[in-house]
Amino acid sequence: MKSTLNLFKLLSLIALFIFQSCSPEIGIWKNEKIEAGHRSEMGQLNKAVFEAINANDDKSFSNYLSSEMLEGNLGNKLFSTLYVAARKDNFVLADEFYAMNKEALHDTIPVADGKNSYKIIYGGEPQEVYIATFLPKVKKANQYMITLFYGHYNYGWKIKDIDVALYKVNGKTSPELFETAKSAYAAHNVFAAANNLQLAQTCASPNKWWKYNTETDLYATYTQVISEVNKAYRFPITLNDVSSKPEIVRVYNTSFDGGTFPNICYVTRIKLSDVAALERENAEIRKSINKVLPGVEKHVDQVVYSAYNDFPDQNVALKHYDMKVKGL
Repeated sequence: MKSTLNLFKLLSLIALFIFQSCSPEIGIWKNEKIEAGHRSEMGQLNKAVFEAINANDDKSFSNYLSSEMLEGNLGNKLFSTLYVAARKDNFVLADEFYAMNKEALHDTIPVADGKNSYKIIYGGEPQEVYIATFLPKVKKANQYMITLFYGHYNYGWKIKDIDVALYKVNGKTSPELFETAKSAYAAHNVFAAANNLQLAQTCASPNKWWKYNTETDLYATYTQVISEVNKAYRFPITLNDVSSKPEIVRVYNTSFDGGTFPNICYVTRIKLSDVAALERENAEIRKSINKVLPGVEKHVDQVVYSAYNDFPDQNVALKHYDMKVKGL
Protein backbone atom coordinates (compact mmCIF):
# COMPACT_ATOMS: atom_id res chain seq x y z
CA MET A 1 0.00 0.00 0.00
CA LYS A 2 2.84 2.37 0.91
CA SER A 3 4.63 1.74 -2.38
CA THR A 4 1.37 2.42 -4.23
CA LEU A 5 1.00 5.80 -2.48
CA ASN A 6 4.61 6.70 -3.26
CA LEU A 7 4.05 5.78 -6.90
CA PHE A 8 0.90 7.94 -6.95
CA LYS A 9 2.84 10.92 -5.51
CA LEU A 10 5.60 10.42 -8.07
CA LEU A 11 3.12 10.33 -10.95
CA SER A 12 1.38 13.44 -9.58
CA LEU A 13 4.68 15.34 -9.45
CA ILE A 14 5.54 14.27 -12.98
CA ALA A 15 2.10 15.37 -14.22
CA LEU A 16 2.45 18.71 -12.44
CA PHE A 17 5.89 19.23 -13.97
CA ILE A 18 4.60 18.42 -17.45
CA PHE A 19 1.61 20.75 -17.01
CA GLN A 20 3.79 23.61 -15.79
CA SER A 21 6.36 23.15 -18.54
CA CYS A 22 3.62 23.16 -21.20
CA SER A 23 1.71 26.12 -19.74
CA PRO A 24 2.40 29.48 -21.38
CA GLU A 25 4.73 31.75 -19.45
CA ILE A 26 3.05 34.77 -17.90
CA GLY A 27 4.83 37.99 -18.82
CA ILE A 28 5.30 40.97 -21.13
CA TRP A 29 7.89 41.32 -23.87
CA LYS A 30 8.70 44.42 -25.94
CA ASN A 31 10.34 44.79 -29.36
CA GLU A 32 13.53 42.71 -29.63
CA LYS A 33 12.69 40.89 -26.38
CA ILE A 34 9.79 39.17 -28.16
CA GLU A 35 10.62 35.62 -29.23
CA ALA A 36 11.86 35.70 -32.84
CA GLY A 37 9.20 33.33 -34.14
CA HIS A 38 6.35 35.35 -32.63
CA ARG A 39 7.84 38.61 -33.86
CA SER A 40 8.26 37.33 -37.41
CA GLU A 41 4.72 35.92 -37.48
CA MET A 42 3.17 39.17 -36.26
CA GLY A 43 5.37 41.23 -38.57
CA GLN A 44 3.99 39.35 -41.56
CA LEU A 45 0.46 39.84 -40.26
CA ASN A 46 1.00 43.59 -39.81
CA LYS A 47 2.36 43.79 -43.35
CA ALA A 48 -0.72 42.05 -44.75
CA VAL A 49 -3.06 44.32 -42.77
CA PHE A 50 -1.41 47.49 -44.07
CA GLU A 51 -1.38 46.15 -47.62
CA ALA A 52 -5.16 45.77 -47.38
CA ILE A 53 -5.51 49.28 -45.91
CA ASN A 54 -3.31 50.91 -48.55
CA ALA A 55 -5.20 49.10 -51.31
CA ASN A 56 -8.53 50.29 -49.86
CA ASP A 57 -9.53 46.61 -49.74
CA ASP A 58 -11.99 46.35 -46.87
CA LYS A 59 -12.93 42.77 -47.80
CA SER A 60 -9.37 41.50 -47.36
CA PHE A 61 -9.05 43.64 -44.24
CA SER A 62 -12.06 41.90 -42.68
CA ASN A 63 -10.17 38.58 -42.83
CA TYR A 64 -7.88 39.85 -40.06
CA LEU A 65 -10.66 40.88 -37.65
CA SER A 66 -11.96 38.98 -34.63
CA SER A 67 -15.51 37.62 -34.68
CA GLU A 68 -16.54 40.35 -32.19
CA MET A 69 -15.23 43.05 -34.53
CA LEU A 70 -17.12 41.51 -37.44
CA GLU A 71 -20.37 41.07 -35.52
CA GLY A 72 -20.40 44.66 -34.35
CA ASN A 73 -19.47 45.94 -37.82
CA LEU A 74 -16.68 47.83 -36.05
CA GLY A 75 -14.11 46.94 -38.69
CA ASN A 76 -15.97 48.74 -41.47
CA LYS A 77 -16.46 51.80 -39.28
CA LEU A 78 -12.75 51.98 -38.48
CA PHE A 79 -11.45 51.01 -41.92
CA SER A 80 -12.20 54.39 -43.49
CA THR A 81 -10.37 56.14 -40.63
CA LEU A 82 -7.35 53.89 -41.15
CA TYR A 83 -7.43 54.41 -44.91
CA VAL A 84 -7.55 58.21 -44.61
CA ALA A 85 -4.63 58.19 -42.13
CA ALA A 86 -2.57 55.82 -44.31
CA ARG A 87 -3.14 57.99 -47.39
CA LYS A 88 -1.66 61.01 -45.62
CA ASP A 89 1.41 59.28 -44.20
CA ASN A 90 3.55 56.18 -44.67
CA PHE A 91 3.28 54.46 -41.27
CA VAL A 92 6.06 52.31 -39.85
CA LEU A 93 6.28 50.17 -36.73
CA ALA A 94 7.19 52.15 -33.60
CA ASP A 95 6.79 49.66 -30.73
CA GLU A 96 5.33 46.21 -30.30
CA PHE A 97 4.31 44.27 -27.20
CA TYR A 98 3.60 40.58 -26.71
CA ALA A 99 1.87 39.66 -23.46
CA MET A 100 0.58 36.55 -21.74
CA ASN A 101 -1.96 37.99 -19.33
CA LYS A 102 -2.20 37.10 -15.66
CA GLU A 103 -5.58 38.77 -15.09
CA ALA A 104 -8.84 37.84 -16.78
CA LEU A 105 -10.58 41.21 -16.44
CA HIS A 106 -7.70 43.59 -17.06
CA ASP A 107 -3.95 43.85 -17.27
CA THR A 108 -1.32 46.58 -17.41
CA ILE A 109 1.89 47.03 -19.42
CA PRO A 110 4.15 49.64 -17.76
CA VAL A 111 6.53 51.43 -20.15
CA ALA A 112 9.44 53.44 -18.72
CA ASP A 113 10.42 56.33 -21.01
CA GLY A 114 11.55 59.21 -18.81
CA LYS A 115 9.04 62.06 -18.77
CA ASN A 116 7.05 60.17 -21.43
CA SER A 117 6.54 57.06 -19.27
CA TYR A 118 3.10 55.52 -19.59
CA LYS A 119 0.96 52.44 -19.01
CA ILE A 120 -1.13 50.39 -21.41
CA ILE A 121 -4.23 49.27 -19.51
CA TYR A 122 -6.51 46.78 -21.26
CA GLY A 123 -8.94 43.91 -20.83
CA GLY A 124 -7.18 40.61 -20.21
CA GLU A 125 -9.14 38.45 -22.67
CA PRO A 126 -7.92 36.58 -24.59
CA GLN A 127 -4.96 35.59 -22.46
CA GLU A 128 -2.40 35.98 -25.25
CA VAL A 129 -2.26 39.42 -26.92
CA TYR A 130 -0.03 41.46 -29.22
CA ILE A 131 -0.11 45.25 -29.52
CA ALA A 132 1.62 47.19 -32.30
CA THR A 133 1.91 50.97 -32.59
CA PHE A 134 2.77 52.74 -35.85
CA LEU A 135 3.95 56.30 -36.51
CA PRO A 136 4.56 58.29 -39.71
CA LYS A 137 7.91 57.54 -41.33
CA VAL A 138 8.33 61.22 -42.21
CA LYS A 139 8.07 63.22 -39.00
CA LYS A 140 5.60 66.09 -38.99
CA ALA A 141 4.69 68.72 -36.42
CA ASN A 142 1.38 66.96 -35.72
CA GLN A 143 1.63 63.17 -35.75
CA TYR A 144 -1.05 60.51 -35.48
CA MET A 145 -0.52 57.01 -34.11
CA ILE A 146 -2.17 53.86 -35.44
CA THR A 147 -2.55 51.02 -32.92
CA LEU A 148 -3.47 47.45 -33.84
CA PHE A 149 -4.51 45.26 -30.89
CA TYR A 150 -4.49 41.52 -31.62
CA GLY A 151 -5.77 38.60 -29.59
CA HIS A 152 -4.85 34.92 -30.01
CA TYR A 153 -8.14 33.03 -30.36
CA ASN A 154 -8.87 29.37 -31.04
CA TYR A 155 -9.23 30.42 -34.70
CA GLY A 156 -5.87 32.24 -34.83
CA TRP A 157 -4.42 35.73 -34.35
CA LYS A 158 -7.08 38.36 -35.06
CA ILE A 159 -7.45 42.10 -34.50
CA LYS A 160 -9.64 42.66 -31.45
CA ASP A 161 -9.47 46.46 -31.56
CA ILE A 162 -8.01 49.42 -33.45
CA ASP A 163 -7.34 53.04 -32.65
CA VAL A 164 -6.12 56.12 -34.52
CA ALA A 165 -5.30 59.12 -32.34
CA LEU A 166 -3.05 62.15 -32.04
CA TYR A 167 0.42 61.38 -30.66
CA LYS A 168 2.33 64.67 -31.02
CA VAL A 169 1.38 68.31 -31.46
CA ASN A 170 4.01 70.77 -32.69
CA GLY A 171 6.54 67.94 -32.45
CA LYS A 172 5.88 67.35 -28.74
CA THR A 173 4.13 64.62 -26.77
CA SER A 174 1.55 65.42 -24.10
CA PRO A 175 4.07 65.29 -21.20
CA GLU A 176 6.49 67.50 -23.16
CA LEU A 177 3.76 70.08 -23.80
CA PHE A 178 2.87 69.86 -20.12
CA GLU A 179 6.48 70.74 -19.22
CA THR A 180 6.32 73.75 -21.55
CA ALA A 181 3.05 74.84 -19.94
CA LYS A 182 4.51 74.62 -16.43
CA SER A 183 7.53 76.71 -17.47
CA ALA A 184 5.24 79.33 -19.02
CA TYR A 185 3.04 79.43 -15.92
CA ALA A 186 6.07 79.86 -13.65
CA ALA A 187 7.05 82.89 -15.78
CA HIS A 188 3.48 84.30 -15.40
CA ASN A 189 2.73 83.76 -19.10
CA VAL A 190 -0.72 82.38 -18.35
CA PHE A 191 -2.01 82.38 -21.94
CA ALA A 192 1.03 80.44 -23.13
CA ALA A 193 0.44 78.02 -20.25
CA ALA A 194 -3.26 77.63 -21.09
CA ASN A 195 -2.49 77.15 -24.77
CA ASN A 196 0.04 74.39 -24.15
CA LEU A 197 -2.19 72.69 -21.59
CA GLN A 198 -4.99 72.56 -24.16
CA LEU A 199 -2.60 71.06 -26.71
CA ALA A 200 -1.32 68.56 -24.14
CA GLN A 201 -4.88 67.36 -23.61
CA THR A 202 -5.48 66.81 -27.31
CA CYS A 203 -2.66 64.24 -27.50
CA ALA A 204 -2.92 62.82 -23.97
CA SER A 205 -4.25 59.47 -25.26
CA PRO A 206 -2.38 58.26 -28.38
CA ASN A 207 -4.67 55.25 -28.12
CA LYS A 208 -7.57 54.28 -25.85
CA TRP A 209 -5.37 52.01 -23.67
CA TRP A 210 -2.50 54.48 -23.23
CA LYS A 211 -2.25 56.44 -19.97
CA TYR A 212 0.70 58.76 -19.36
CA ASN A 213 2.01 58.84 -15.79
CA THR A 214 1.54 62.63 -15.89
CA GLU A 215 -2.13 62.47 -16.88
CA THR A 216 -3.67 63.15 -13.45
CA ASP A 217 -1.38 66.15 -12.83
CA LEU A 218 -2.06 67.46 -16.34
CA TYR A 219 -5.83 67.57 -15.90
CA ALA A 220 -5.58 69.09 -12.41
CA THR A 221 -3.24 71.82 -13.67
CA TYR A 222 -5.42 72.46 -16.72
CA THR A 223 -8.50 72.96 -14.53
CA GLN A 224 -6.61 75.37 -12.28
CA VAL A 225 -5.06 77.49 -15.05
CA ILE A 226 -8.16 77.69 -17.24
CA SER A 227 -10.20 78.73 -14.20
CA GLU A 228 -7.71 81.52 -13.48
CA VAL A 229 -7.77 82.74 -17.08
CA ASN A 230 -11.57 82.71 -17.28
CA LYS A 231 -11.86 84.70 -14.05
CA ALA A 232 -9.20 87.27 -14.94
CA TYR A 233 -9.98 87.88 -18.62
CA ARG A 234 -13.38 88.67 -20.10
CA PHE A 235 -13.80 89.11 -23.85
CA PRO A 236 -14.11 91.38 -25.71
CA ILE A 237 -10.94 93.16 -24.56
CA THR A 238 -10.24 96.61 -26.02
CA LEU A 239 -6.59 97.35 -26.82
CA ASN A 240 -6.44 100.93 -25.60
CA ASP A 241 -2.73 101.26 -26.38
CA VAL A 242 -3.47 100.78 -30.09
CA SER A 243 -4.60 103.94 -31.90
CA SER A 244 -7.51 102.25 -33.71
CA LYS A 245 -8.80 100.61 -30.49
CA PRO A 246 -9.41 97.08 -31.89
CA GLU A 247 -11.24 94.57 -29.68
CA ILE A 248 -9.95 91.05 -29.02
CA VAL A 249 -12.99 88.78 -29.14
CA ARG A 250 -11.59 85.27 -29.11
CA VAL A 251 -8.40 83.20 -28.80
CA TYR A 252 -8.34 79.56 -29.88
CA ASN A 253 -5.99 77.02 -31.48
CA THR A 254 -5.95 76.45 -35.23
CA SER A 255 -4.07 73.77 -37.19
CA PHE A 256 -2.33 73.83 -40.56
CA ASP A 257 0.67 72.06 -42.11
CA GLY A 258 3.19 73.62 -39.76
CA GLY A 259 1.40 72.60 -36.56
CA THR A 260 -1.25 73.96 -34.19
CA PHE A 261 -1.01 77.56 -33.04
CA PRO A 262 -2.97 80.36 -31.30
CA ASN A 263 -5.47 82.21 -33.46
CA ILE A 264 -6.26 85.68 -32.11
CA CYS A 265 -9.52 87.08 -33.48
CA TYR A 266 -10.26 90.79 -33.22
CA VAL A 267 -12.69 93.36 -34.54
CA THR A 268 -11.15 96.33 -36.33
CA ARG A 269 -12.61 99.56 -37.68
CA ILE A 270 -10.26 99.40 -40.67
CA LYS A 271 -11.80 98.06 -43.88
CA LEU A 272 -10.62 94.54 -44.73
CA SER A 273 -9.80 95.73 -48.24
CA ASP A 274 -7.14 98.09 -46.85
CA VAL A 275 -4.47 95.45 -46.31
CA ALA A 276 -1.62 97.92 -45.74
CA ALA A 277 -3.54 99.66 -42.94
CA LEU A 278 -4.49 96.31 -41.38
CA GLU A 279 -0.87 95.22 -41.26
CA ARG A 280 0.22 98.53 -39.71
CA GLU A 281 -2.47 98.10 -37.08
CA ASN A 282 -1.35 94.52 -36.45
CA ALA A 283 2.22 95.72 -35.85
CA GLU A 284 0.81 98.03 -33.16
CA ILE A 285 -1.25 95.22 -31.67
CA ARG A 286 1.80 93.01 -31.33
CA LYS A 287 3.59 95.63 -29.24
CA SER A 288 1.01 95.35 -26.47
CA ILE A 289 -0.67 91.97 -26.92
CA ASN A 290 1.64 90.03 -24.59
CA LYS A 291 0.93 92.49 -21.78
CA VAL A 292 -2.82 92.34 -22.30
CA LEU A 293 -2.84 88.53 -22.81
CA PRO A 294 0.33 87.44 -20.98
CA GLY A 295 2.50 85.17 -23.11
CA VAL A 296 -0.04 84.54 -25.86
CA GLU A 297 2.71 84.79 -28.52
CA LYS A 298 5.31 82.90 -26.48
CA HIS A 299 6.42 79.25 -26.60
CA VAL A 300 5.00 78.87 -30.13
CA ASP A 301 6.55 79.07 -33.60
CA GLN A 302 3.65 80.96 -35.17
CA VAL A 303 0.57 82.97 -34.28
CA VAL A 304 -2.42 83.69 -36.52
CA TYR A 305 -4.23 87.02 -36.28
CA SER A 306 -7.72 87.22 -37.82
CA ALA A 307 -9.16 90.71 -38.38
CA TYR A 308 -12.95 91.11 -38.68
CA ASN A 309 -15.18 94.11 -39.31
CA ASP A 310 -18.05 92.49 -37.40
CA PHE A 311 -18.14 90.34 -34.30
CA PRO A 312 -17.53 86.71 -35.35
CA ASP A 313 -20.49 84.36 -35.18
CA GLN A 314 -19.80 80.62 -34.98
CA ASN A 315 -22.96 79.97 -37.00
CA VAL A 316 -22.18 82.45 -39.78
CA ALA A 317 -19.07 82.58 -41.97
CA LEU A 318 -17.84 86.18 -41.93
CA LYS A 319 -15.16 87.74 -44.09
CA HIS A 320 -11.85 88.25 -42.33
CA TYR A 321 -8.19 88.89 -43.08
CA ASP A 322 -5.59 86.48 -41.68
CA MET A 323 -1.98 87.31 -40.84
CA LYS A 324 0.57 84.68 -39.80
CA VAL A 325 3.44 85.96 -37.68
CA LYS A 326 6.36 84.35 -35.89
CA GLY A 327 5.95 83.59 -32.22
CA LEU A 328 8.31 84.85 -29.54
